[in-house]
Amino acid sequence: MARNLLPDTPIEDRREISKLLSGHAEIPDDLQEVLARDDDPQTAAPALRNSPRLSVDLLKALANNGPELSRQAIAERPSLRESVIDALCDHAEASVIKILLGRDDITLSKTHQAKLSRRSEIVATLGLELAGRDALHPDGLMGQFLHLPAPLKKQAIATAEMTSLVKQAQTPGGTMSQRPDMNRLQIQEVLVKAALDQNRTSFATLLSQSLGLSRQTCNLLMHEDQGEGLTIALKALGMPEFETTTILIRMLGENTQLIDLRGLLRMHRTLSNGAAEALVGQWLLHDQGNQRTAARHSSQYQDASGRKLPVKTPLADRGANTRKKVRFAKSSEG
Repeated sequence: MARNLLPDTPIEDRREISKLLSGHAEIPDDLQEVLARDDDPQTAAPALRNSPRLSVDLLKALANNGPELSRQAIAERPSLRESVIDALCDHAEASVIKILLGRDDITLSKTHQAKLSRRSEIVATLGLELAGRDALHPDGLMGQFLHLPAPLKKQAIATAEMTSLVKQAQTPGGTMSQRPDMNRLQIQEVLVKAALDQNRTSFATLLSQSLGLSRQTCNLLMHEDQGEGLTIALKALGMPEFETTTILIRMLGENTQLIDLRGLLRMHRTLSNGAAEALVGQWLLHDQGNQRTAARHSSQYQDASGRKLPVKTPLADRGANTRKKVRFAKSSEG
């Protein structure tokens, strides 16, 4: 009778029924599932939070598809299966992830940590909490540099420096060619010209082509609060300090104080090329991961700019004596 009458019961009454029955030990399994599946999130929440015998498939489906109030209720259940936590790490917003991080009875696995570390909006909001729980692995820390809260950026740079040292130790006796890299010099020249012209569209396009980063990431690097990221990108391209100064002043100087510009130049001097390349390499992997995720959601996915990423980039070819010249797309403004 309850199953038949619930769909026609006024919403306020359904909510009260759910509160009264969801924690009751003798509620029939099929009735608690009806309550948990209710279209009204406030009706479903008590059942999702308290009913002990809900199917894992139902919990996973709601964790994947929402709504967010249902995800929050699931995160507050007395016990959670690994697969349900996995779905929450994939799709839940920061408020729900914060509930998981605050639970002493849940330890996020390496897989869960990797999922959270790939989600920029989660890292931007909960980076300090994730770091406090050791839930940001090194690659994720470097890959999310552009979205990290300020206290974690120094940690990401230190991680990149260590990564660079480890890479050098693994290639003993390796020497860099002292011959000028004409390809890289050409890149530096055209980037400086675009900066002098204050052609932000052309500069972002050139930066995208030279590093292989997505246009979205390169547009982000143009923001006034991303001076550190732009400095790292220029360092990864081997941009000398004088040219870097020119670019930072022309691209960021209007809204950046002199003391901050000096700080960026000090960072450029102290950051090793290997660390800069390690950071940009992780940004590239992060971009590729986002593209694969978008492709899974839509078979019609394509880059909004219609741009094809180069198979090889100067960064990927570091140390190789390539004779191929990079062709740069002309901007409509250039």
